[in-house]
Amino acid sequence: MGKVVEKRMERFLGDLRRSPVVPTVRSDGKPLEEALAEEHPAILVLGGNIFDLTRRIGGGKRRTQIFVNVDLIGGIAGDKNGIGFLSEHVEGIVSTNRQVIERANSTDLITVQRLFAIDTTAMERGLKLVRRTKPRCVEILPALAYPRMASSYSELLDRPVLAGGFVTSEEELSRILDAGAVGVSTSHEALWKHTVDSGVKS
Repeated sequence: MGKVVEKRMERFLGDLRRSPVVPTVRSDGKPLEEALAEEHPAILVLGGNIFDLTRRIGGGKRRTQIFVNVDLIGGIAGDKNGIGFLSEHVEGIVSTNRQVIERANSTDLITVQRLFAIDTTAMERGLKLVRRTKPRCVEILPALAYPRMASSYSELLDRPVLAGGFVTSEEELSRILDAGAVGVSTSHEALWKHTVDSGVKS
């Protein structure tokens, strides 16, 4: 792991220990601006287009780290040139695609392999993929399935795991974190200000 991505990971994991919620947004809506106005471990951009995103996040100043889902955002591909462009503008990428993750592993990007926990076959196939791609993090969807997956597949705990989707309450969030996830990615804005010490701040 290079020094740049090592520092990014250290910052990401350290921030998650204090504030374990990662906002998920599109590049072209008000929630992105609201997320950028606060401090978060990262912001996960799931849609919109790369041109809106790079214009709105700017550059030069310290800001929340930006992770882009290459499979969902428009205007860029997960090929060598696309990954090279992203490595100059954001700090991480998310993808279900093996080749995208492997390509990005050779850059300073934090790589997040997204897995869908829809059944046993999907999980076993996903874990096989993770063993091959060696992402720096894993994201499990839906988040509510994570506690059961973690108890059934201890291998999930070998690397940092985010759980995403359908989390709308403090109780659900706590249950997922107690099961071993380092954080939860959600578009539910009421949870964005959750901290370990004080819960959701108003």
